[in-house]
Amino acid sequence: MNEAVKIAIARFVGCAHRPGPRNPKKSPDAGSPLPSAVVLENPTRRAAQRLTDKGFAHIHRFVVLPCSKGPRWLLPLGHTHRTLEGFQIYTPYAPRARILKAIVLRAIKAGWDGWGWPRVLVASRGPLPLEVLVRQVTGEREPTFAMSLGVGGIVRKLTVQVMRPNGEILGYIKLPLADAAAERVRRETGILTRLWDFPPLHPHIPRVLYAGEWSDGFILFQSPGPPSPGPAAFGPLHEDFLRTLRGTYEVEKPGREVVEGVNARWQKAAPLLDVELRALGERALERALREMDGTTIPCGLTHGDFVPWNTRVDDGRLFLLDWESATGDIPFIWDVFHFQVQVARMLNPSSDRILPLGQSPAHNASFLLYLLNSVSDYVEEAVAGHPNIEYRKRILRRQLAQ
Repeated sequence: MNEAVKIAIARFVGCAHRPGPRNPKKSPDAGSPLPSAVVLENPTRRAAQRLTDKGFAHIHRFVVLPCSKGPRWLLPLGHTHRTLEGFQIYTPYAPRARILKAIVLRAIKAGWDGWGWPRVLVASRGPLPLEVLVRQVTGEREPTFAMSLGVGGIVRKLTVQVMRPNGEILGYIKLPLADAAAERVRRETGILTRLWDFPPLHPHIPRVLYAGEWSDGFILFQSPGPPSPGPAAFGPLHEDFLRTLRGTYEVEKPGREVVEGVNARWQKAAPLLDVELRALGERALERALREMDGTTIPCGLTHGDFVPWNTRVDDGRLFLLDWESATGDIPFIWDVFHFQVQVARMLNPSSDRILPLGQSPAHNASFLLYLLNSVSDYVEEAVAGHPNIEYRKRILRRQLAQ
């Protein structure tokens, strides 16, 4: 079993349960002391039936996608509609990814039940701790789950989509897989709690259903929001949301202060970057200081990861998920920059022409600072080799050549 899947299943099972054998051909013998939970990899029907006969009444079956070497999602098996609804945990925007998801959905509708792909069975004598939590928070006694393993780095988290047996999504649970990830989940909890005190944002943000210490980390259970994905093109919906978010808090910061803040982060990140990118960063900082000195920049709370795949739409309003990267006292315009850079990276990665800049030298300089700050984020998250860094280097090269 892939190591990432092992860790995710261990977090899903919870500390109150001792995982049992993972070999489907070696289910517990009649005379052996039985654990309270058993995890089987690629289980046979016979092994699963033996567990049921021994009193393991709570069964969760998953298929691992897209493969055992690069797992990203665990979808529930057993009922077609649950598998279909489980795949709502993934909203692709890139053309190739959308085609691949459509192929998988057609296979599921045709009756495919995971055969030929890695599968995992979790069996327990009683409800798992997560099942107990869901029952206490939502009243649902037979929840089903889909899981997203997230991306690598020190802030990797397991996101669990919680559903009723009919597929209705009840919410999302975030379980950190590392200490740094636990801090991010705590931060998201704090951000959502504070934002909920600002009523105009209620239609736009998740509600915290439960948050607190869990096992050896922290857990956040939040409401799901609407099902319809947000648009990939920046438009009035995004502008309206950002205007509402801006109403929570705003401050005018001197341009020099913004440059100094980015420079402090850049100096920590730069030693881990290649020579060309370090040189581009120094040139960008010099230009930004020259262009922004004597100006003021509207700053406040930003979402931090304002991208289409973190948005949903309902009744003409934008709904935002994943607030763990939210930051205060940051230029508001950086959310717009991030949206456009990430969309271009996802949908047109061969191009390094991103924005119709030129509104003012200070505006263009702020874009350079966003790029440096974004690279620093990836370095801090221990994903220094991330393709997004190389993409930002290409943009910096073009911008500085103008």
